[in-house]
This record gives sequence, structure tokens and C-alpha cells, in this order.
Amino acid sequence: MARLSGYANGGGLNPGEAAFLRRAASRFFATDPQESRNAIANWLNDQGHRTALGGLWRGETLTRTLSHPKMAGLDADGEPIEGFGETVLTPDEYRNLMGNFADRSTAAAPPRDSYEYLLTQGIADCDDCGHDLSGARVNAEAGPGYRCLPPTRTRKSCGKVRMNADRLEPAVAEEVLADLLRPGVHEKLLGLQQDARDELMRLHAHIEGAEDRFAVLKSMRKSMVPEAYKAAEKATNDDLKASRARVRYLEQLTDVPISDAHDIVKWWKSAPRASKRGLIRLAVTKVHVLPSGGGRGHDPHSRIRIDWRAGLA
Repeated sequence: MARLSGYANGGGLNPGEAAFLRRAASRFFATDPQESRNAIANWLNDQGHRTALGGLWRGETLTRTLSHPKMAGLDADGEPIEGFGETVLTPDEYRNLMGNFADRSTAAAPPRDSYEYLLTQGIADCDDCGHDLSGARVNAEAGPGYRCLPPTRTRKSCGKVRMNADRLEPAVAEEVLADLLRPGVHEKLLGLQQDARDELMRLHAHIEGAEDRFAVLKSMRKSMVPEAYKAAEKATNDDLKASRARVRYLEQLTDVPISDAHDIVKWWKSAPRASKRGLIRLAVTKVHVLPSGGGRGHDPHSRIRIDWRAGLA
């Protein structure tokens, strides 16, 4: 049986294949213009990427590959496979992609979850209460937007800030791209990216050594108090999970082509959303969104406050 693209023979992630499959998945959410699955497959081929069998990608093959539940470590029923390890896509990314595929096959209006938000995942927060903004729509017909969720007994958000994605995202992009053209900023950004690459290499080595650490722990099992062994096993698993999450974060930073600052502006127009998010993460630590101070014509730039990474301010 042929192996699944994105994974190595015998299990485990194939980092190189996983990276280009993630970029391909992101391109399905392009809207200006929307790319067909065949166009995305041709893009993969032009980049020199091949299927697990060494063949050229076709739209149908790419869609079938990305639709496999193991892309997100899930079984046929959509449940997480215990001990599966690092995955090509997260479950949320996989579900969003399946919604996108369903939308394309029915030619219906974009479903609620088919929009890939640029500033979620902790990038943007509410300037009033500091709670991270979530992607949301006012109703099924409304366009994508960002909002501070209403407070609950366990969530200390204020629910007062809301902003349409087509106003917030371009404003943030303009400020980030303009900042990259300031004297000295591009060189500092290259340094930050190299730091991220160095950390990524250390984390890959740390993850690869997990099997040896578990083996050492198991060899000590008989000499340890059961409760102490369980605690050590949990700590080792938690460390591995955190390391894999950190790898996914760093990959967004290291995958952005920023060798020439002026080329970035041209690149931005057709770049995958995940890569755009990576550039924003590389340049800023947080985008604070302020409450509305006026009507629909209010300048969106006046409603954002950016915390730049150290040395880029």
C-alpha cells in the first residue's frame, strides 16, 4: 500500500512534504482570484514537488490527499487517533478545508467556516480587555469579521469590539509592509527569521530524541513509585506536544521569503494566507483593535495599535 503524502514510511511526519501540503491547503482559500484545484496542483509541480509515488500532482489527486482524515490525525469517524503524533494539518484546519471543498463542489455561497482568517490564533486582541479576537460573522449572509466574544463565567472578555475582516486585514497588511521598507527594519527582520530557523532546528532534534527519552523512562518504571512514573510520563508527553505546537508556529515564520524587502510587496498579492500570517507574526507581537469611534467611513488604521517585535518599532 502506497504511503500517504506528508508522512514517512513506517509512520511519522515527512517535514518537507508536510510543509508544501500546508501551503497548498492554504491556497484553496485564495479569493483574489480564487485558484482552481488544478491551478494549485500545477503550482506544486512548478515548485518541484511530487506525489508520494513520484508523479506529478493533479487537482483530483491533491484534493483526495488533503481530504484523507489522517492529514489531521483523525480516524474515519473524525475522531483523534490516540498517539498518532505530529500531523500535516490541525483538526480545525482540516475541517475548514473540507468546508471549502464542499463549497467548491456545490458552487454554493461560501460556507461559514470557509474563510481563512489572517489575524486569529492570538495575533489580534481587543484593546479594551486584552482578550484575543475570534473570527465570526454577524449572520449567515454577512461577510467575515473579527469580534471580542461576550463574557461568560469563565471568560473575562468584554464583547465590545467588532471589525469587518475586509477593513482590518488590509489595514494591518499595509502597516506591516510599509514598516518593512523602513531603513534597517528588513535586516533586523532577517535576523529574527534566522533565530527562528535556529530554534526550529533545535526543536526538530528534540522531537527526534523523544523516542529515546521515552525508552529511558520505561527502563526506570520498575524502580519508580507508580504516581511518580505517571507524572514523569505525562510531563514528557506534554513537552512533546508543546514542542510540536511550537514547530508549527515557527514554520510560519521561517517559510516567508523575505530576502528582498521590495519583492515582499509583490509576493504578498498572491501568497498563501498561512505565509502572510507568518510574515505578520514575524514582524509583530500583537495587533490591538480599538472600539469603533465613528461610522462606516472611519479610517481603519485609526482603530489598530501594533506592538512590533523588539528592534522593529
